[in-house]
Amino acid sequence: MPSTLSSRQFENKRVFISGGSQGIGQALSHAFAREGARVAVNGRHKDKLDAFLPTLPAVSSGPHISSPADVADEQSVINAIDQTFRDFGGLDVLICNAGVLSESPSEDVTYEDFMKVMSVNVTGVMFCVREVLKRWLHTGTKGSIIINSSVHQIIPKPAFLAYSASKGAVGNMVRTWGLEYASRGIRVNGVAPGAILTPMNDAWMNDPQKYETVSSHIPMGRPGKPDEIAEPVLFLASGLASYITGQTLYVDGGLTLYADFAKNWSS
Repeated sequence: MPSTLSSRQFENKRVFISGGSQGIGQALSHAFAREGARVAVNGRHKDKLDAFLPTLPAVSSGPHISSPADVADEQSVINAIDQTFRDFGGLDVLICNAGVLSESPSEDVTYEDFMKVMSVNVTGVMFCVREVLKRWLHTGTKGSIIINSSVHQIIPKPAFLAYSASKGAVGNMVRTWGLEYASRGIRVNGVAPGAILTPMNDAWMNDPQKYETVSSHIPMGRPGKPDEIAEPVLFLASGLASYITGQTLYVDGGLTLYADFAKNWSS
């Protein structure tokens, strides 16, 4: 899907994308590269990242790089951000996209499963944002941070306690950082996708009956595509959103207009 932003909106910009080689992250990496940005693509497996990089459009400012790291591991994140700043000479945009989920009735949730989700979706976001903020504050960089959240930031999803809790936390982190760093020219916003066609949603995406059930309870009548998340992220990262911070944009086909998630959509 071609961007509606001005051509090469991110020419010579430098972008770090966690979880950037699959699903929504893949669409984000392609979108920023298409708009002229040099992209550091993060993921846990270097071989997969190295295989993905050649699929990105080339840019004039230099090669894209792979940035392998487990965002739940503090030292791993520090190393990845250090590497990116060294290779790129700085950073303009941080996209926190990496995320996991775990399904279980709440009475059966284990500590290990709960903390696995929180360590990636909450602590991992904190590690990435903290390390970038430190460097931006030192150099006076006025950058943009976008965090990929979920509609479950505000509407609960039964049997996904950890995921819903993690996204609720992310929503408040966005507001806290937005307020804390607004006066220093650093903008922090979130994007909250609804039902999107990504591998994370294989459970209903590849089952025709479940797919129809999901689609029938979205006001726009269909799930979204990864590109339909990438475009709003481009907007929030761009100068067009220069007066927006601390906000979460819901990109969900109207799903959050429903008052009762359990009644209106069962996936």
